[in-house]
Amino acid sequence: MTTAGTDHETRQAEPAGSSGMEDESRIARIWSARDRSRSLLLVAATVWASAAQAAGGAPLWLTVSAIVLGILICVLGLMVRLTTEPRAWWPRFAVLVAATLLLTVVAGPPWAVTTAWATTAAGWGPVRRARPYIAGLGLSAGLLAFAGGADAGLALVLCGFVTLVGVFALQARRAAELMTELRETKQALARLAVVEERNRIARDLHDLVGHSLSVVAVKTELARRLLPIDAGRTDGELKDIDAIVRRALSEVRQAVTGYRQPALAAELSSAVQAALAAGVHCEISCPDSWELPVAVEGLLAWTVREGITNVLRHSGGSRCWITVTEGAVEIADDGTAVRIDEDRPGNGLTGLSERARALGGSLSAGRREVGGFRLRVEVPR
Repeated sequence: MTTAGTDHETRQAEPAGSSGMEDESRIARIWSARDRSRSLLLVAATVWASAAQAAGGAPLWLTVSAIVLGILICVLGLMVRLTTEPRAWWPRFAVLVAATLLLTVVAGPPWAVTTAWATTAAGWGPVRRARPYIAGLGLSAGLLAFAGGADAGLALVLCGFVTLVGVFALQARRAAELMTELRETKQALARLAVVEERNRIARDLHDLVGHSLSVVAVKTELARRLLPIDAGRTDGELKDIDAIVRRALSEVRQAVTGYRQPALAAELSSAVQAALAAGVHCEISCPDSWELPVAVEGLLAWTVREGITNVLRHSGGSRCWITVTEGAVEIADDGTAVRIDEDRPGNGLTGLSERARALGGSLSAGRREVGGFRLRVEVPR
């Protein structure tokens, strides 16, 4: 049954993960297509400037030189766009800016559109504050076009085109950065989920296997002593051991899938039986009934299990007391053995402390003034 449940969870999880990956891939393709569209738009603008240059009646040498320089600006603009290392980016960007502005001054106002290559590079480049560069380049392109003989309307259009292309590039870069941050965040959350699941399984296996093995050890020792005296009672103890082992196996399987939550009443009953088998008198003090959240009841049940396990393993005492109140449980004994190093608590107490903190509660453990040991877990209501 556990395997089937796990397979079902796996089948449910796979489509969700695949859907997330497909969404990211689709978004990446969209932004890549937009990036290519911007590059094609800039190439088209450069071609328009070349056509305007050819139709303007300028000398042939100036027309050819301007078109060649325009092609070089396209190539340099693509190179700067693909450059990510700041040390290599800044010199190339400076050359690109100088080339576009110089071409506008020498060849005429239509070439102001090539300044958009520079604003695009500023938007995508490793510049902390790209907007002043984009605004400055857009304004420079408009002013140079107006000074070169373009009317105010054309100069304004060229200024707006150059500026908007840079702004769109800046927005695309920030969107790409957000996508990268989102992907890294999802990966970090996935790693944290794996770590949390491992910690949960470690705590559960300790609580389950540690308690069960302690009871098995006590009953095995008792059966060994009874074997020469009372074969019938020995057989009963062996049956109890078999039942405990089977229950532990079932709980371990359930712990892997996360469906198990111990019941406080069942743990109290189990504690009394385990203590009785070990020759320890156990007194229970608890309300006739209680209404606790599932997580709180589970924590108190784990505390009872860990506490009685420590009594059987380490106390060396003959009596123990378990007191349950609303949102708290305390296990005390009259043993004399020292069972905890205050600086290095055991795995079980560490796990309980983590569970208690997760619910806003606290754990305290230590020697009693009247002798013995006390473990208390309390969760505020």
